[in-house]
Amino acid sequence: MKKVLVVAFSLFALFLLVGCTNENNEDIKVGLIVSAAGANDNGYNQFAIEGLNQAKDEFGIQIQVVNTANDVPGSLETLGEEGFDLVFSLEYNFGALITDDGSGQSIAEKYPDTTFVVFNAFANTDENGDKIHDNVIEVLFNVNEGSFLAGALAVLVNENHELLFTDEDYHFTPTSTSRAVGFVGGTQSDGISVFGYGFAQGVNYIATELNVDYDLYETYSAGFGASTENYNVINSYYTSGANFVFAAAGGVSTNMKNAAAANGKLAIDVDANQDASVPGSVLTSVLKNTNVAIYDIVEQFVEDKLESGKHVFYDLASGATGITDLTTIQGFVSTEAAAQTKWNEIKAKIAELVADISDGTIDVIDAQAGEVLDYSTLTHVNKAN
Repeated sequence: MKKVLVVAFSLFALFLLVGCTNENNEDIKVGLIVSAAGANDNGYNQFAIEGLNQAKDEFGIQIQVVNTANDVPGSLETLGEEGFDLVFSLEYNFGALITDDGSGQSIAEKYPDTTFVVFNAFANTDENGDKIHDNVIEVLFNVNEGSFLAGALAVLVNENHELLFTDEDYHFTPTSTSRAVGFVGGTQSDGISVFGYGFAQGVNYIATELNVDYDLYETYSAGFGASTENYNVINSYYTSGANFVFAAAGGVSTNMKNAAAANGKLAIDVDANQDASVPGSVLTSVLKNTNVAIYDIVEQFVEDKLESGKHVFYDLASGATGITDLTTIQGFVSTEAAAQTKWNEIKAKIAELVADISDGTIDVIDAQAGEVLDYSTLTHVNKAN
């Protein structure tokens, strides 16, 4: 009887503890400012909102999602003024938050009791590598790792494209003629180079294993908007023999996917799962699963475990980055037994690479951390332009 009473009391105490925790969480206010692409972008912003809603359901917090195309500083100011405890900003706009909002003071300084979270940049780190504000957290995704997988996948598929893709709509350049891939970056910056470097390393890794050589066409000056000029550049990569082009350049991906479809070849997209945006023309997408980061940071905040003033990296092992599950493009792979067997072998190889990167067996250059790729170390990749 005594044991029953002890267990019953323990369960009651646990119930009270959980109840109190959820009740206390009702006072926690978390805001999310989405990027200019809007809440319904089928990816980056939408995933973040899903992560925030999951946190709301599980922790009982108050949330507010702010759509702001032009006034990020104003939105940050409003949320700070309204006493929000935690504010995420997905927009690449940090000046007012970190440096000066026009009043001679930064928003981070004006609202020291609010923890601000920014993405994809060391915005809160000075030139000496020191943090600027104690109440700002930088979140970065190890997209170098996902980009490595994309490069490796491109070579694995290219070496077997005649077996895998038999539909007459595909017009791959035979490997007997050339082996080539392309990369299109919006600008020469660490935030873009991180994709290009990882991609080139992935191409080189598999090319080395197979003892074949690949040409790499690349540009880092495309900007971030679709244009006739960008289409022509990407189209030239395809017509020069590249069967796969990877773009990390915002709206330029539209040019890439259209050029891929026109040439009967394949594109690789970024940030969100864009595989079905032009079905059959996108091999995969390198992901930033913002839902994972948002939920994780809210959970740490609620549990009083969040260290402010630091940068947080989300890698393959976290589930916050990687490539898609290839379900969409798999629907275009030949149903012949040999093709299906080879496709499964390729997916198994990618899974092996994920494990090797996650445990440190494979080290991928990270431009976000200031690392620079020495192209001369890529023994089986030649820069073609």
